[in-house]
Amino acid sequence: MFLRYTRFLTFLCLLIPFHAAAQAGAFNLEDWPKTQASLKPMYVKAIMEQAGIHKVSFKLPVDFYVAELDKFAVFAAEKQYHPYLKTAVAQNLATIATINCDWNNGVAPWEFAQKYLGDNQLELLQPLYADAITKLKNNCID
Repeated sequence: MFLRYTRFLTFLCLLIPFHAAAQAGAFNLEDWPKTQASLKPMYVKAIMEQAGIHKVSFKLPVDFYVAELDKFAVFAAEKQYHPYLKTAVAQNLATIATINCDWNNGVAPWEFAQKYLGDNQLELLQPLYADAITKLKNNCID
């Protein structure tokens, strides 16, 4: 179990997609709204493919994640959740996937969410993802 989480954390560190405006640093969520719309699906697909190398699979489509990242970036900016805004898009995508029961890495969804996100993040995400978190607490069973 520890090895899975270690691999996951290593994976998150490797998931910073390239971006012309982000050459001096990470491609963070605060950069996402300024990203050209036609490039967003390519970034998301690259993140998802990188996750696949680390034995993580997704069922939801790229377009879902583009829309969710758009929504999440607005939410984080409105709430002034600077830690999310200063975090890599890849890690925010992992958060969104976890909340939406789509981070398939062989660990029970609720167990993984508790360890990865913790109670504080789950509480912060409640206003935007209440229904998804309820489903997650039931290990993604409707």
